[in-house]
Amino acid sequence: MNARLVVAAIACLVLVAVGLLARPARYEVDGLSMAPDVMPGDVVITQPFPAADRARRPERFERWIVDSPADERALKRVVGLPGETLAIVNGDLLADGMAVLKSPRVLAEVGIELATITAGPSSGRFDLPPAEVLDDAPFATEVNRTLVTVNDLGIAAVVRTATGAAEIRLTGGGRRVTWRPTPHTRGCFVAGRLDGCFVATAWKLPLRAVAAGRACLPAAPPTWAHEEAWPAGDADSGSGWSAEIDDPAAIVERVWGWRDVHYRPADGVAEWRLGTGSFLVLGDFPTASRDSRHWGPLAREALRHRLAP
Repeated sequence: MNARLVVAAIACLVLVAVGLLARPARYEVDGLSMAPDVMPGDVVITQPFPAADRARRPERFERWIVDSPADERALKRVVGLPGETLAIVNGDLLADGMAVLKSPRVLAEVGIELATITAGPSSGRFDLPPAEVLDDAPFATEVNRTLVTVNDLGIAAVVRTATGAAEIRLTGGGRRVTWRPTPHTRGCFVAGRLDGCFVATAWKLPLRAVAAGRACLPAAPPTWAHEEAWPAGDADSGSGWSAEIDDPAAIVERVWGWRDVHYRPADGVAEWRLGTGSFLVLGDFPTASRDSRHWGPLAREALRHRLAP
């Protein structure tokens, strides 16, 4: 009987220990460095078993809680991996001379919504106003800085189709992509210039609308369906973005513009060579972020916990 009690006690202790190890770490965000997806006062959580992150290799675009050289915890995004040469050129991030293309899911976290057209139950053509887009932000009106032009931007639309002959066309910068979705579906359609490419994709959404939160794209997929190089020197990304919905019975819920994060160098440094075990981490809202642009690359030991998706 005593032996059984000992075994039961050990089992309980093991379960408690596993539960404690599995419990995600929590971190309260201070500042706008990871806006717009993560705002001041938000509490973010890590993956289960956060201690295991110490043995895990960080991947590009993951968000990690890091130890900064100022002996403070901070939330940042991994953008550069060991052995790479990273550079900021015209707002884009280059790894070994090539622009690093963000996935739709990453764009949904770092992108900022522009003009919104509340379309309503109709089809037709919906144009975003042609205008210069600057790297300002509606959540940071009190941050004083010189604004610069953003070239990476595009258009998105959420549409409920009705007939089997529906056609949806997104156009901008002299480029066009066309979809012919199945009848009676609700979907999101996205196209734009991003990280040196013309990108586009579409995906189904639940028929019942849910709150999109702060993401600039709802429930975005992991990959682009279409990628093509945007010719070097062609900066015509802000003119003529439009959505055309050819289905008289369609319900166009919303059409809106988006822009990508525009990285800025800091302290006159715009290139970093990463050694073995070094990572470059940046904030999603560069103007309000102190990160590897100021500190330099971080050692692997400084990356403590990976944020849950």
